[in-house]
Amino acid sequence: LRAKVAEPKAPAPEPEPELPFSFVVDSCTMQGRRPKQEDRHVKIPDLTKAAKALKMPIDHLEQPCAFFAVYDGHQGHNCSEFVAKSYHGKLLKRLSADTNSESWTEDRISGVMKEICEELDTEFLAKFRTALDGTTLVVALITGTKLFTTSVGDSRLVLCQRGEHEQLLATSLTEDHRPGVQPKPGSVDEFEWNAEAQRVVDAGGIVVNLGEGAYRVAHDGYEEKMREMRRNIALGFGMVTKEPIALAVSRAIGDREFKAVTGKNLLIPTPDVKCVQLDRTHKLMAVLCDGITDVMQDVEVCEELDRPRPGPPDPVKRCRVACGALVQEAYKRGSEDNLTVIFVRFQWKGGYEEAPLPKDHPVAVALAEAAATASKGDSAAVASKKRRLEANAAVSKQKLAAYERAMAQESGQVEPAPPKVRDQ
Repeated sequence: LRAKVAEPKAPAPEPEPELPFSFVVDSCTMQGRRPKQEDRHVKIPDLTKAAKALKMPIDHLEQPCAFFAVYDGHQGHNCSEFVAKSYHGKLLKRLSADTNSESWTEDRISGVMKEICEELDTEFLAKFRTALDGTTLVVALITGTKLFTTSVGDSRLVLCQRGEHEQLLATSLTEDHRPGVQPKPGSVDEFEWNAEAQRVVDAGGIVVNLGEGAYRVAHDGYEEKMREMRRNIALGFGMVTKEPIALAVSRAIGDREFKAVTGKNLLIPTPDVKCVQLDRTHKLMAVLCDGITDVMQDVEVCEELDRPRPGPPDPVKRCRVACGALVQEAYKRGSEDNLTVIFVRFQWKGGYEEAPLPKDHPVAVALAEAAATASKGDSAAVASKKRRLEANAAVSKQKLAAYERAMAQESGQVEPAPPKVRDQ
């Protein structure tokens, strides 16, 4: 009989590494009071799975990996749509090119995200030679417990921590690239251009003050053209000339009329890139356009998203309800822009931890004042008790002295004390 040869067993699949956290994601977008919807957004909760499907694997990066982005277009939707379709593809192509995990440092990933912004600006201006629109962007890339943020313009990423005493601590990881003024060093009543406005002026542009803190980037001669246009309308000639353009942002992708290809480089596509370490104090994250942040503060955004609401038990559906409520609230507050938000709720293994409150937080200030008042009250109570004890000791001493005198008089040792004489 022929002996049966045992077939080698297939190696057991390696267990998937245990992730430190997971997240629930959803989004909401609304056209709002604008005549057209120019916002675009992208959310990829499992970037590793998407990369594998596109044959650009990124398993060598720390897990989990996710990608979220909001692109806020203006003067059209060509640029926001072009960037929304291109950014994550370019990012995956670069991340998958080098499978050495140790080579992907924070600086290298940040540099890649910055390069993509500038590359997309060049490609859009070359491909859409007659398009005058542009877009801002805010991109969030999660690799493990690191959160990379890239921002151009005034779209925003807000990261929220769970603080002590059930407080929400909201932090904006992006800075609005808008022209404006700031106090001069050492002065409280004199102002100067901020860095963004000064760069525009140095490039040959102007910053127009529309009042109530609204500043716009424009070409030289903007105000003269506006006066001429109003004069023609007042005389009944109608819109004889095209209305000049003034933008609220000082950085953007696209915007041909404000780039070097048509003259002066008033707007730049250079992003701000940051990296923060996520931990168990981080509860949620919001990626949103300026249509929401113009009418709501960062902490108000977090409170609206985290507010307990009746609804379905499914966490994804609850995220969707929260996003819709935030957009509706911004609309009720009078937002004139398109409205878009991506809501990411972190779910940490082992639960959340509480972050200490900053010293300038209202609750921390109130607690410090209450502690100081209590301490002061304790000191007053101690002093009062001391005075009572001293008074009791003095009375006891007087009583003892009177008793000793009385005993001495009875034995005839001393003469009685003379009576006190009142002044006439």
